[in-house]
Amino acid sequence: MPAKVVGGAVRIIAVGDELLEGRTADTNSRWIQQALGSHSVQVSLIQVVPDRQEDISLALDRTEAGDLVFVTGGLGSTPDDMTRDVVAGWAQVELIEDPSVKRQLKERWEKRGIKSSPGAVRQSLVPRGMTPLTNPVGSAPGLVGRLRDRMLVLLPGVPQELQGLLLPAVRWLEGNGALPKPRRTMLWRTAQASELSLVRSCSGIRGNFPTLDWSWWLTDWGVDVRLVAGAGKAGGGDLAAAGEMVDEILGRLVYSRRMETLPQVVQRLMLDRNLTLGVAESCTAGLIGGSLTEQPGSSGFFRGGILAYADRVKTAQLGVPAELLVDSGAVSEETVMAMADGCRKRIGTDYAVAVSGISGPDGGSPDKPVGTTWVAIATPSTVFARRYRFPADRQRNRLLTVAAAVDSLRRVLEFGDEQPPWQPSDSWCRPS
Repeated sequence: MPAKVVGGAVRIIAVGDELLEGRTADTNSRWIQQALGSHSVQVSLIQVVPDRQEDISLALDRTEAGDLVFVTGGLGSTPDDMTRDVVAGWAQVELIEDPSVKRQLKERWEKRGIKSSPGAVRQSLVPRGMTPLTNPVGSAPGLVGRLRDRMLVLLPGVPQELQGLLLPAVRWLEGNGALPKPRRTMLWRTAQASELSLVRSCSGIRGNFPTLDWSWWLTDWGVDVRLVAGAGKAGGGDLAAAGEMVDEILGRLVYSRRMETLPQVVQRLMLDRNLTLGVAESCTAGLIGGSLTEQPGSSGFFRGGILAYADRVKTAQLGVPAELLVDSGAVSEETVMAMADGCRKRIGTDYAVAVSGISGPDGGSPDKPVGTTWVAIATPSTVFARRYRFPADRQRNRLLTVAAAVDSLRRVLEFGDEQPPWQPSDSWCRPS
């Protein structure tokens, strides 16, 4: 069973009108839950509230003494950023200017060549009794401390800023006795397999190790599998034994054993080997290239891409023969292989990725139903292609295509191009 925090439960209060109006998804709560995973702590309640003082205060009232409470959002410099003010009022403490935060903000502004503004100065105000945590990404610091018998963690709502502050916040909580002792964990980050298929694959192992806590969750790239050891030395031994079995069962489905994304893995492999890459995209229209260039340093391997959405662009820019498109169609093995080969030659790279598919909701046929997608990988010596049948709506099918294409490239880079990178355990692959 998941442990409780010392003295109470974990609660998350996500602040923001944009969350309630559907303009932004609450991904921050997921990051917080994952950050607490090694402690085997489970969040008891997530509240989403608007940018209104009375609603934030009421959400705080719903918490109990001894709780660990994360509050996300409302720490910026605009008038609707009122979290620090509400927390101070709720706890009946004053807001005080923190000299270290003020100095850091001033240095940040000077580096950017701008002057401070009255609104931005608010970010240096800290409720008395709370400690600021330096924000490595943005300006608003995180705030941690005990107020009204609750342990409070205030974090910015911008996901990148929150992620940058989570580790320092967890370390501060550990040091102040707010979390149980971390337990040994193992993590497998997988792509090209559904959550249900992974659960089924591991079902036999689970029954042999009842002391372990298992969890699976969807990510942008696939499914993560996590094992947490039980208390005591026996739990550690079970973890090691089960881990070896999971390694064998999951095999090439695993793209990393630590918290890094699939594009980060591909970037590392490409840079370590001094390789270059180009992309030819039809149904994804730039999503693959965008994902591979999110990380700093991507210019060291990524050379460019061709968005060949229309058939005439496939012919003019990638050299796909017009007669091939007529005979086989745009969504076919022959076309996607020609796209990958043409991309590699015309952009002048070591490797190329190409995709062409029917994402939906229209455009399918009995022979090529919605979700039918071809992925090709061109290497210096050969071109591989495989057909997929994705089962979701347009948006999800496109994201699954991106993950399948990037992971197929990852497998070729890791295991070589002597044989195709696909395997029977891939959930959506179909025979050619």
